[in-house]
Amino acid sequence: MAKCAFGKVSILGTFEPLMQPGTELYCRLVYLENDDTRVLLAALDTSCASRSAARRFRNYVAEHTGIPANNIWFHELQIHAAPESPQMEEAVMPIAERVVQETLAMMECAVPYTCRVAECDMGTRFSMNREQYVEGLGGVTVWAGILFDEKGTPYCNDPDRMLLDGYQPDLPVFDKPIYFDNTTDSKAYLFVFRDMHGKVIGTMSRFAAHPDVAVLFESHDVHDCYHYHYDWTGILSDKLEQVFQAPSLYLNGPCGDLATKKAWFGTDNYEASDAECRRIGEEIANELLARFAKKTVSLGDPDHLRAARFDIDVPMRDSFPRTYQDEKLNAQIEAAEQARQDAIQNHAPAYLVKRLTDDCIRTAHNPYIAKSQCVFTEEELNSRVITNTVSALQLGDYLFVGVPGESLVDMTMWLRSTFTGVKTIPVDQVNGYCGYMATPRTLTLGGYTYWSSWLGRDSIPTLKEGIVKAMDEWLDE
Repeated sequence: MAKCAFGKVSILGTFEPLMQPGTELYCRLVYLENDDTRVLLAALDTSCASRSAARRFRNYVAEHTGIPANNIWFHELQIHAAPESPQMEEAVMPIAERVVQETLAMMECAVPYTCRVAECDMGTRFSMNREQYVEGLGGVTVWAGILFDEKGTPYCNDPDRMLLDGYQPDLPVFDKPIYFDNTTDSKAYLFVFRDMHGKVIGTMSRFAAHPDVAVLFESHDVHDCYHYHYDWTGILSDKLEQVFQAPSLYLNGPCGDLATKKAWFGTDNYEASDAECRRIGEEIANELLARFAKKTVSLGDPDHLRAARFDIDVPMRDSFPRTYQDEKLNAQIEAAEQARQDAIQNHAPAYLVKRLTDDCIRTAHNPYIAKSQCVFTEEELNSRVITNTVSALQLGDYLFVGVPGESLVDMTMWLRSTFTGVKTIPVDQVNGYCGYMATPRTLTLGGYTYWSSWLGRDSIPTLKEGIVKAMDEWLDE
């Protein structure tokens, strides 16, 4: 018979703090089992732990609990006001030790359950696609400072908000609003697990948007207000815990190009940013609760529980460094900047300056991606191949797919359209950080995803091909 249990542990104290805590930070947990399978989902209020750190976490927890490492999800919520690599290199094993103790207790108290699910279409109320094509310029990204018209549609016509490194293109398109209304992932879910007496054991929610609201003051050039904060996703979970009197866990969908729709004016300090987190988290919780009160569906058979993890090799782009000690790097950075400055001084077309700006930032950003953010080894850089892992969980009528890195909404839409025999729920940032998973389209348009990724044009098609092959075989078993 299928059983489950929920829990959470604080992760404060597992790393040397760089700032004061404004809220707790947690690793939230759900344990699932049937006669054949045991699964642990761990959702952390952290960001950018390396793939090797995630692997150490899974292996340690597996060794001390008996849950197979392939069935353990290390899922980071990409909280911007939380520890990231390299702090996570220090924190991951102390966190794993706390998780083991909590998980052993959860395994002891796991009970048979039923589950009802609210499936909610949020529309465009809470998220937006932060990337857009600008006529005559190319693809741009806006992190913060977006405005909204009377219908709530996001727009911007300020080039200073578009990551152009100070470049001010003189284009007619900036005389009117440029709308950021591309596709989002509007699907949200609330799973409510109850024991056989009807008491709530725990809840699990899912949406897709960046939890970057607690540091809104950054975009006002304020840099002395930092506090550790679990952002709106933590507020959402807190609200659900208050209502159901049981632990709650949030899963974040692919959101590399999805921003939370957040205020801009007046958010130039920590208190205002914290208040905006609370507004967003509570409003999303209220939407889910209202939908749950109106209509729910069954999870399906709880005994239908299976889990797997697949390793898929993905090629690296040719222009990415082959070693940390690239002797040509400084010269490449200088040459890229000189080409950009020459284009600006010679009044080159805006699209050309924009592409040179992207290339300039991309060249300078490469060492950070390789060494500090994704933490690639020298062997990986030299091999030009990175092994990505994809996790799969079948739970009742639902298929959860954990994809690597910061994937784009393209990945969500593709997964749902490819695996149509089940209710597919994509989840981002599983099994360690892999950077931005740039699609061929984003590599063409340019912008933040273009210069924040190590992938080439064949990489995402290769990843998708590998997912289809592995998942089809597994689903057919």
